[in-house]
Amino acid sequence: MKAWATGTVVLAALSGCASSGSSADPSPPATTAAPSPTTTSSSPSPTSASEVAATAAEDVVRRYFAVLDGLRQDSTKALAQLSSVATSTQLAAQKRLLTAERSQKLRQVGDTKVVDVTVQSVNLDNSDPSAGKVPTATVDVCWDVSDVDIIDKGGKSVVSPNRASAGATRYTVANYHWSDNPSAGWRIATGQDLKHSTCVS
Repeated sequence: MKAWATGTVVLAALSGCASSGSSADPSPPATTAAPSPTTTSSSPSPTSASEVAATAAEDVVRRYFAVLDGLRQDSTKALAQLSSVATSTQLAAQKRLLTAERSQKLRQVGDTKVVDVTVQSVNLDNSDPSAGKVPTATVDVCWDVSDVDIIDKGGKSVVSPNRASAGATRYTVANYHWSDNPSAGWRIATGQDLKHSTCVS
């Protein structure tokens, strides 16, 4: 598992090797028609199904960072909260990470800044959910952890001095409940760091 925003495993937040066991990872989208990449902060009210999906995918990505921050800052919060923003590989990876951090009495101080969210593509193929053929969105996120520290039970920082303070991650956001919940069923399924990005903190 690669490290997210740090040289140590304490902020690892990318795709792992295990799945949740309850649903297949979403299949990589074939060439599909999708809305142009947008940062939706000033977008008009969505009208098409793709625009609704793009807005929902951006929303869950933003909530994902907030949920992770909260769980790392307060070990009394239930890990079940992760299920509201993640599924499949991403859910399993984050549960492992948080369980490991808590067993080591590590705690986050400060909040992650979500600098920019860009929906790169949307694919609404829902032909075979059991095989991972579900609606997906590809979302790029620029994040900044310059205000974030991870401390041990004695209050000492365990973050590498070489940690990057900002970077980017590409997420696959999937909706395994599209038929029943096309707007609120989106969850982050996988993530991968972008080595080359134009993110500026």
